[in-house]
Amino acid sequence: MKVGGCLQNIMLQKCGARTLLRAAEVRAIRHNMIITNGPITMTPIGRSMGSHMMARSYYIPPKYEAKNKRYNWLFGLGVFGALSFGLWWFYYPHHNYPRSVSKLLRKALWEESDKKEFNYQGALKYYIEALEQCQKLGMDPLGDEYTGIELKIAEMYEHLNFEKEANLIYWELVHRYYKALNTPGKIPEEKRQHMVQKDLRVLIKALEQNQDLMYGKKVLLSHLLLAQEEILSRSPELKQYFDTRKQDVIKSNEKEGRDIIVIKQKFDPDEFLKSIKVDENGYMILDLHKDSSAWEPLKEEFFTARDLYTAYCLSTKDLLSALGCKMTTVQWMVLADMAPGQILLSQANLGSLLYLQTEQVEGQLFALNQTPKEDRDDDFKEKVAQLTKQREVCLDLANRCYQSVVSFGKKNKKLRFQVNDLLDPSASQAIALSTYGMGVISLHRGDFSKAERLLNDSLSLAKETDFQELISPSEVELEKVAKARADPKVLEPFHSSPTTEN
Repeated sequence: MKVGGCLQNIMLQKCGARTLLRAAEVRAIRHNMIITNGPITMTPIGRSMGSHMMARSYYIPPKYEAKNKRYNWLFGLGVFGALSFGLWWFYYPHHNYPRSVSKLLRKALWEESDKKEFNYQGALKYYIEALEQCQKLGMDPLGDEYTGIELKIAEMYEHLNFEKEANLIYWELVHRYYKALNTPGKIPEEKRQHMVQKDLRVLIKALEQNQDLMYGKKVLLSHLLLAQEEILSRSPELKQYFDTRKQDVIKSNEKEGRDIIVIKQKFDPDEFLKSIKVDENGYMILDLHKDSSAWEPLKEEFFTARDLYTAYCLSTKDLLSALGCKMTTVQWMVLADMAPGQILLSQANLGSLLYLQTEQVEGQLFALNQTPKEDRDDDFKEKVAQLTKQREVCLDLANRCYQSVVSFGKKNKKLRFQVNDLLDPSASQAIALSTYGMGVISLHRGDFSKAERLLNDSLSLAKETDFQELISPSEVELEKVAKARADPKVLEPFHSSPTTEN
């Protein structure tokens, strides 16, 4: 019986959900015309555009049945003002495009609007013509205006179900950005951070359709290392900190090897949460006394990409690399001043990864247990001892990760994580997931009463905070508790270690 079999799926689901949540702006490239920090428009009536994305929302006057003529008059005045502003916004040239290009883009935007019944085929034609015009005018192929049109072309392809053509555009952009960033002097220093941000955004999008796991893992790592170097180049303090840490890891690996037991010696789950404080109103804040500006403006994309890399490591069965990546990610999230709820959730996911490592070690122990007694030599005994120790270390670290999150929630009684508060749900999900994880570990160790209590708590928390992904797994584990009480032998594959008798 595999205890906690849903834990990996839960961790991955939350990793994916968190990625989608934090990558909302990243995925906005599907709806983006231009990605830039400067003034951007080219917005038809009924569309609004922020500094990073053009929202795909169209102005539709609300149905209104006035019961009072006074409100009719006010409503009419408001409509007139909005219409006047919309006309001014539409016809006034707020963009950085030449007139010949902007004319084509206005036509494209009109074709894909609801007024033209979302004619993506017609819009695609005008976007392609606009891009050809940009090429004739010699516009910078790395500029926001040029690449923004390419992204719109990719978006139209997706609307028309030409996923392959769209993906080719994304990969072309990825290679263009990466090559430019690795060419000395190609990108002005003041624009490099923004370029790295765009590179990660498009790469994440391109990897959505990737089927080659090893290639995706390799290319993602190369882009992450590039982004990391860019961040460290902006902060001498950060660079010194990471260089020192890197040397410590190298020396440790040379002396003791790359092993989970070595990790335990320097790993303190509570340390990651020391900077998180809860104010008198129950809101979480980071109590930092350092400058985290070196991570801007690409920290959202950077941590989204790191989460994706962790997922690739899991998919390629490289659990130790996934574990190391997640440990570092949690630590860096604190240094980067990420949202406290996201830090808590990453800490809970780290516990899940440690539990998965436990299961992997137990699989190796189970395989060793099939070794004939006559073949169990000294090497066999040494392997058994080492794996048994690893198993206990992983379980202990996983439990400590979960416990640190749960203790944080209990310590801060005013912590607001009700879903109705319309706050970031990450904190509530982290506490619920950690409670669930502790319940699974308790069942794993045969402590049925504690497991039942914790799993019931996780089920209540999941329902209370609308954490749908955790409800069913909690119920499944509670059923396993009942079965294990009736027949403890169902847990034997987890409790039986290979004997070392000759």
